[in-house]
This record gives sequence, C-alpha cells and structure tokens, in this order.
Amino acid sequence: MNTNNLPNWTDRAKSLLDDSVRDLDAATLSRLNRARQAALAQRAPRRRAAWLFVPAGLAGACALLLAVGVWHSQRPPTATLPTSTPVPAVAATTASKSLNTSDLDMIASGDDLEMMQDLDFYAWLDAQDQDNNG
Repeated sequence: MNTNNLPNWTDRAKSLLDDSVRDLDAATLSRLNRARQAALAQRAPRRRAAWLFVPAGLAGACALLLAVGVWHSQRPPTATLPTSTPVPAVAATTASKSLNTSDLDMIASGDDLEMMQDLDFYAWLDAQDQDNNG
C-alpha cells in the first residue's frame, strides 16, 4: 500500500533495492560504509545563519531601551538650586532643611533674584526664628 502519495513503481523499486542490499557480502558492506564516511567527512560543516542573530539583537536593544525609559520616567525629579553665588556650608545645611516645595517654586521662578544673593542671611534668619520658637 502506498501511504506517501507516490507512484506505485516507487514501492517496487524500494523492495528491489532492499533485497539487493540483503545479498551483499561483509567486505562490500564495509567498503561502502568507509566510502560513505569519507564522503561525509569532506562535507563542509553547516554554519548557523548569521541573519538569525540580527532580529534577536535588535529585540534585545529595544527591550533595554524600553526598560531604561520606564526606569527613567519613574524616578522623582530632583530640584537644584542655582549656584550664582557661593553658599557657606552652614547656611546650605540650614537652607536645605528649611526649604519646602513652595520655597523651591519661588526660587525656580527667578522673580526674586535679590533674595538669592542674600541666601546665607535668610538661612541665618530662619535658624534664629527656629531658636526663638522652639
């Protein structure tokens, strides 16, 4: 019965070839096996398709870019004070403790640049105010 959808003569040819192989002597089978092994040894090794690595690398780069973008968008923004005039270390420590978001908004607006010039005075004034109230 033909199960491979091939013509009927292929089944007949296969059975004839199988019968002829059964009748071969050991020396001929050994010589055929050696010839087959030699032919296989001369065959070039199969190389992996390099083009398969390009989509994998591209997908990895996109995933890394997406991860960095998500991580960067979840970081809280940091507020920095303009450094037009140097602030002494004591005043900077006091100023950083007493600044809240409304103070940072006022500083960031740039309206009161004169206040920025006397930042150490305001820090000292705030420290005096905390000493008097507490």
